[in-house]
Amino acid sequence: MQSTSVLLSATCLFILFCGCRKDDHTLVLQKGLKGKIIYASCATIAVQVLNRNIGSDWTNCHDQQTYQNMIDVVIPEPPAWPVEGEFSFDIIADESRAKCYMADCGPSVSVAIAIIQD
Repeated sequence: MQSTSVLLSATCLFILFCGCRKDDHTLVLQKGLKGKIIYASCATIAVQVLNRNIGSDWTNCHDQQTYQNMIDVVIPEPPAWPVEGEFSFDIIADESRAKCYMADCGPSVSVAIAIIQD
């Protein structure tokens, strides 16, 4: 019985130290982008990229307006200030992001971004 307790304790410590490691080095995939939020809901943040031809064409199903260079974004660490008007951002690698799969009409290209304060 005592060996079972030791094995269980060792397993818990292994999970704690290996599973809860936070990597503060975020891999930046594309830097120096400018954008503006066109549409936001609890399931979608549709951003138009203003200074590069990335993303896809997108028609907002709510008002039938069509936009170019659109991406659906996830912001893993939202800034403390409100995002209004044009803003700067980087596209980052973020495998741990949670995506809401609620039915909405977001752009087909989905990425994680880090907002840069100008």
